[in-house]
Amino acid sequence: MMRFDLLMYFHQSQISSLARLLATVAAVLAITPSCYSGSSANGSNSSDNVAPGKTLSGKATYYPDRLYGHKTASGDTLHQSDHTAASNKLPLGTTAKVTNLQTGKSTHVTVTDRGRALGSHKIDLTKKAAKDIGLTRKEGVAPVKIKVTGTPGGSEVAPAR
Repeated sequence: MMRFDLLMYFHQSQISSLARLLATVAAVLAITPSCYSGSSANGSNSSDNVAPGKTLSGKATYYPDRLYGHKTASGDTLHQSDHTAASNKLPLGTTAKVTNLQTGKSTHVTVTDRGRALGSHKIDLTKKAAKDIGLTRKEGVAPVKIKVTGTPGGSEVAPAR
């Protein structure tokens, strides 16, 4: 019976050198900027710099029931009773005021998911947030204004006087 043992072909010094090389490669990969992976360092898939006060216009939809309880890109669990959202334009952790342009109603949300499947829509709201702005299943989509109120770095919009 023949036994193939890869280690018998290497000297102990070669094994130590190989281990050091692999450890170095792993360390370099761990600290390499994530810009090479197609996303920014803050976990967003957006290339825009987002600052408090920035306003976006677009269409809003809401999360389907089948996603309830799933993990979001931020690691949080999706609860339809929370004021959270998915966006393909805003970084994770961004807080925003979303206003339905048809009803004038607004709500505040935190972006906890990326929303890659949104296509041309800008934001996907939980059922609670959608209800707050008058977006129902019957409408399905609403034109909205999204005003950034805070960023993951801690910047916030100064209150209006």
